[in-house]
Amino acid sequence: MPSTPHAPLSALVADAHRQHGLFTTAQADAVGMHRSMLERRLRTGELVAVDHGVYRSALTPPSWHQRLAAACLAGPAVASHRSAAALWHMPIGEEHPLEVTALRHRRRFTTDVTWHESYLLDDDQVTLIDGVPVTRAARTVIDLAGVVDHTRLVRAVDDVLRRRLASTASLQSLLQRLGPLRRGVPAMRAVLDARSGPVPESDLETQFLLLIEAHGLPTPVPQHMVRSPDGRSFRIDFAYPDALVGIELLGAEFHSGPDQWRSDTARLTVLASLGWLMLSFAYEQVVRQAPLVVRAVERALAR
Repeated sequence: MPSTPHAPLSALVADAHRQHGLFTTAQADAVGMHRSMLERRLRTGELVAVDHGVYRSALTPPSWHQRLAAACLAGPAVASHRSAAALWHMPIGEEHPLEVTALRHRRRFTTDVTWHESYLLDDDQVTLIDGVPVTRAARTVIDLAGVVDHTRLVRAVDDVLRRRLASTASLQSLLQRLGPLRRGVPAMRAVLDARSGPVPESDLETQFLLLIEAHGLPTPVPQHMVRSPDGRSFRIDFAYPDALVGIELLGAEFHSGPDQWRSDTARLTVLASLGWLMLSFAYEQVVRQAPLVVRAVERALAR
């Protein structure tokens, strides 16, 4: 049976479904939709050019993921830096610019996408998330060191370590493998050197430590254990043992529900009876009322 004019376009559906509604010139040619057919559908508005040699149906709505995937297909390239951090759901802020990395001398230039290039972009550093090729978590945080500030880099590194997407040793090994001339190498080394102890258990804990560091306060002991005379043990999120000052961060993931609230209340009562001055801060206070938190810690230490 002779093919209909729409047969090639229908044959691209599977490719487009995997690629956020996109297909390439090579994929179109493989199913018999040659350049003249593409150009005719572009003129009639049936197709839309998204990037060099990358198209979508006019019925497919554009999206951030689609534009990122188009840049990767056009490169070829992989999502990297802040775009990769967004795909990995790293806590680096709300802005997610389009960033990709191609092999050295193969990057392109477009107004809406930031292109990076690298001599080293092996298969073991690349994976697939939501249909988009992306640098793995370890490579992503090392790339981030060259484009974000200290606060966002620390939050990203702690997030990767906390989720066990990488270890401090594997990050140090990859950093050495990538070479000393990369942007952000000193910043990344400083962050890794500071993470010799326990990794903060939440992003809220990381932000609290960054706040303490920024204001020159002594670094508290994380996850400090206190034993009561009756043999019970209590863990404090952060403590200054010599001053008997403890700090609890009330994140919803660890301190929600009536049972947990009663347990926290009982624990704080016992600690107070042992002479501990306990401070409790919620997410909103640490993130949006930083001066209040700093003053409270300063006064507790000065008592």
